[in-house]
Amino acid sequence: MKQIKKRRRILRIGNPIGFSLFCLVCLGVMAGLYLGISWAIKTGPGVVKAMRAVVQEEVMTTPTVEPSREPKDELLPTATPTPEVKETPALGTPSVATPEPSAFVSAGPAGNYSAALYGQVIGVDPCRDSTNNREEAENNLVLANRLKRYLEDRGATVVLGRTENDKGKVTDSARAKIFLEAGCTYVVRLKCNAINAKTSACYVKVTSKNKSFGQKMIDAYVLATGMKKQSNKKNGVKVEDDPVAAKCGCPCVAYLLGNWKNATDYANLHDEAFIERMCEGIFNGLMAQINDEPVPTATPTVTDRPADTPTPTVTP
Repeated sequence: MKQIKKRRRILRIGNPIGFSLFCLVCLGVMAGLYLGISWAIKTGPGVVKAMRAVVQEEVMTTPTVEPSREPKDELLPTATPTPEVKETPALGTPSVATPEPSAFVSAGPAGNYSAALYGQVIGVDPCRDSTNNREEAENNLVLANRLKRYLEDRGATVVLGRTENDKGKVTDSARAKIFLEAGCTYVVRLKCNAINAKTSACYVKVTSKNKSFGQKMIDAYVLATGMKKQSNKKNGVKVEDDPVAAKCGCPCVAYLLGNWKNATDYANLHDEAFIERMCEGIFNGLMAQINDEPVPTATPTVTDRPADTPTPTVTP
């Protein structure tokens, strides 16, 4: 018991040895705190930064799971079907179905044969009048009306230089004015050569600047009708000044359709089948000129005029 009491006395604060030990412990604790605080001050920001980076990396790599949604019993909007748009021809475009043309004839803007001359204003002039040979003048007018109908069936607007056979009623100057004011793109003059010829033949008359146009027109005419070109005309073309061609404001060709006093030509110019081929040849010549194409080397198939095609009338 005495030893225990003695030991207790030694560890008491009042004992010098005990106090010394207590001071050493306090100093150790304070030194540890100082070192810890110093270390925290020096290395703390780096540790915090490293910890933040680790936390951010974990957040970024952790997949986000969205809560599943139960499908609702809702009516989905149905797509409205787009109405089919059909192309319609332009206003005024002929829409009558016609037989397929030959490869030589190009279709017009409506995509069919009846519109091949759509937009063209063609002047057709039945030459002469009763001042000359009344029978020939009347027949020229019949041929002009037939050609007018043929070209209108193919989309053209046709203007006649005269509609009557009265003596001297419509002069060449008056006819040229009619074509000029109508805005004709081409003028075709029709007449028969009133000479007593032994052979059947034809040719065209044009001004020097329209020589190429005239060549196409006579080549197409000969190809369609089977006639021969008049031998004393260079390849069927005669270059000559013409009062109508000089003032009509557009390319003009004058056809000498045949020799009126030749029996063969006279019969042909009164024959329906021949007149149809005549119209076809003139039409093909115009198409060659408009499309800037050569005249074909084979005769295109002659097509009949559609019975239900309306025939527009143009009053000069």
